[in-house]
Amino acid sequence: MKGHKSLFLILFIAELALAQYDGTENLFLGNVDGKIVKCLTCEHTVKEIKEAQAKVDPKKKAEVKSGRFNPDGTLSGTLIELRKSEQYLTELFEGDDGICKTMDDYAKAKYKSDGRLVVLKMFVDGAMNPLMSEVDFVQDQDLNKSLKHYCLEVLDEFDEVFLEYFMAPKLADDVVDQICTERTKLCSVKQDEEYEDEEADSYLLEKEL
Repeated sequence: MKGHKSLFLILFIAELALAQYDGTENLFLGNVDGKIVKCLTCEHTVKEIKEAQAKVDPKKKAEVKSGRFNPDGTLSGTLIELRKSEQYLTELFEGDDGICKTMDDYAKAKYKSDGRLVVLKMFVDGAMNPLMSEVDFVQDQDLNKSLKHYCLEVLDEFDEVFLEYFMAPKLADDVVDQICTERTKLCSVKQDEEYEDEEADSYLLEKEL
């Protein structure tokens, strides 16, 4: 299944590259709002970290040094769950093989029904995402602004916030909103609010005319 998935992604990327020349449907060309993409990437990054952390056996432990010395001269320490250790999470956040690699499985798209931007996971539970037929995929003008790029940018800028939440004894149920909206402010303005503002501006403009 993994081989088929990789082949599909390669073919999909090739289709995006060629579509601007042959008029292929189900594709939207042009720039997208980077702030919205960053917000959506943050939300999916939190979900991917949560999923990765849940897969680690809670019985696996890591020793955290306290900075105090034992009578024998060694540093004292306590054992915590490996998946909640700073070392594990830092390794998960960083590098080409870290959690941001999962962003290669996502694509930017817009819903055909209302034009809302979405970051869509291509495969869900081993099968093609059924929502793919409901969207037009987006080919950005700036190819450097990949979802992986946004993910690395978010984790680099807000690594302490992510560590705070994922090292906590109990993960908050609304961790996505707490990190991406409350703490980082990346999703402080929702798409629905922006659309409402745009509609209001259009109405006022028409009224003035």
